[in-house]
Amino acid sequence: MSGQGEEPKIKIILASASPRRKKIFENLGFDFEVLFPEKHVEEVQGNPIRITVRNSIEKARSVLGRCRSRDYRYLVCGFDTVVYYKNRVFGKPSDPDQAYHFISMLSGRVHRVVSGACIIDSETGRLETDSEVTEVRFRKLGRAEIDYYISRENVLDKAGAYNIDGAGALLVERIEGCFFNVMGVPVFKFINLLRKFDFKILNHSKE
Repeated sequence: MSGQGEEPKIKIILASASPRRKKIFENLGFDFEVLFPEKHVEEVQGNPIRITVRNSIEKARSVLGRCRSRDYRYLVCGFDTVVYYKNRVFGKPSDPDQAYHFISMLSGRVHRVVSGACIIDSETGRLETDSEVTEVRFRKLGRAEIDYYISRENVLDKAGAYNIDGAGALLVERIEGCFFNVMGVPVFKFINLLRKFDFKILNHSKE
């Protein structure tokens, strides 16, 4: 337990079931815990920045009640990512047929990957948010290529049905902006959010 008058230690909570976000946090060297957010109906249509920020807040709030300790001050981090093309939001596909539809629509075209990020301080309830947009161009894909990709990749847990860190990299011609945002964590924006809570990045890494 913390001594009398001693400031509680800060611990990061990743409110996400995404293995890609977990991998990014591990690569950044954070000392963190993962808590899966409760299931809720996510917004899927409208302004993509508003959608992703709102969903990231809901995800963080859904695990906030499980973060109670006199030893720790928790920074609960929620994220949400969608693919946006022609005024339409592409979330996670419901089945392989919809995944094929998503990929074929994006083939040879530029789309945007939009992420919202939220941090909530368990001690004060203070909440900070930000968002990031990355442009991605897919190369022109034939039907056989799309079918092969869907057969080898778990597309149903990925916004827009692809993961740029996996076999989805084969679909991409180029990107403009934050690479990690396409994986689900807008790292630069997220680090700036952490700094608003006086979180010293290099002093809180896992040893």
